[in-house]
Amino acid sequence: MMKELFPTAQRCAYLDTAAEGLPPATVEAALQEYWREKSRGTPGRRRHYEMQAETEKAVAELLGAAAEDVVLLSNASDALNLLACSIDWREGDEVLVSDLEFPSNVLVWLRLRSQGVRLNVIPTTNGEMTLADWTSRITERTRIVSVSQVSYKSGTQIPFLEALAAEAHRAGALFCVDATQAMGRVPVNVRSVDYLVASTYKWLLGTHGLGVVYMAPALRERLAEPTAGWYSVEKLFYPERFSTYTPKATAGRLQAGMPNFPAIYALHAGVSHLLFNGVGNIDNALKPLVARLRAGLVAQGRTLLTPAGPEFASGIVSFVDEAPEATMARLAEKGVIVWGGDGRVRVSLHVYNDDGDVARCLEALGE
Repeated sequence: MMKELFPTAQRCAYLDTAAEGLPPATVEAALQEYWREKSRGTPGRRRHYEMQAETEKAVAELLGAAAEDVVLLSNASDALNLLACSIDWREGDEVLVSDLEFPSNVLVWLRLRSQGVRLNVIPTTNGEMTLADWTSRITERTRIVSVSQVSYKSGTQIPFLEALAAEAHRAGALFCVDATQAMGRVPVNVRSVDYLVASTYKWLLGTHGLGVVYMAPALRERLAEPTAGWYSVEKLFYPERFSTYTPKATAGRLQAGMPNFPAIYALHAGVSHLLFNGVGNIDNALKPLVARLRAGLVAQGRTLLTPAGPEFASGIVSFVDEAPEATMARLAEKGVIVWGGDGRVRVSLHVYNDDGDVARCLEALGE
């Protein structure tokens, strides 16, 4: 689609955004701008703060949210831990996830076992699950329903997020979404979401050291403060500062200290690229390529982990492989970059991919 902005995508068939996205050339210029402002010392801070506000606004636009409900933390895993530390857990409480979750959305809840919290894991069949699979397991003890919009493992996109959110809320549970494998590649909205996290170095075309967090306004009133620092409070220097403080009224209350400004500059460039082209347009343009890849893999007799229904489709297609690391290495020798491990090979398509990349991948696999 736009290979001219992505030098690496011009040299190979880069099909591994689900692991590591390629930043557009504009990110290099953004990092240079950060360096120029940083080199000015304290006077450069004004531009840093402006860029933070502009980036939060751009990210909010991607989500259909207000900028005050978005905050940029160090990574998605830290953001999930902050949520877990904000809840007054009681023995017997449950967290509901599926077996398609990345470890970050498992370990954070497993850590609560010492407090008597139980992790309830929904098994899937061939990468598929239904709304009933979830609702049948939601009980009065369910405190959080946490789900990835798109699974890192199979590429399954959950088509019933809003209905699931409604069921979670009906039971008094919070609804948390990991949008790491969705945001920037398929449309994401937070209409029914309480808490959303996403990494920035994959589909959002940014760099490492930053995570997007959305926090619903109503949630801020329900949770305890998980952290505190000079960046998370309304004001700093006042007579009563040694006896009291006021957290920010926005999602910014989750940010205790100075953020990662270099990554913020980079993310602004990446998100600006996505907003200019439109994530919906990107998704629609790539759907035929994803379908072509699926069809080609099926024709080769490969067992797909990604469900066949178009409602489950995302930017990821995974298939079973007995020696995935070796397959990944052989494909790399042929100029095709994918991810292999955990019994599968995962192929992912983003804005810099085209028909030639799909054909090259299928040809290399066929050999």
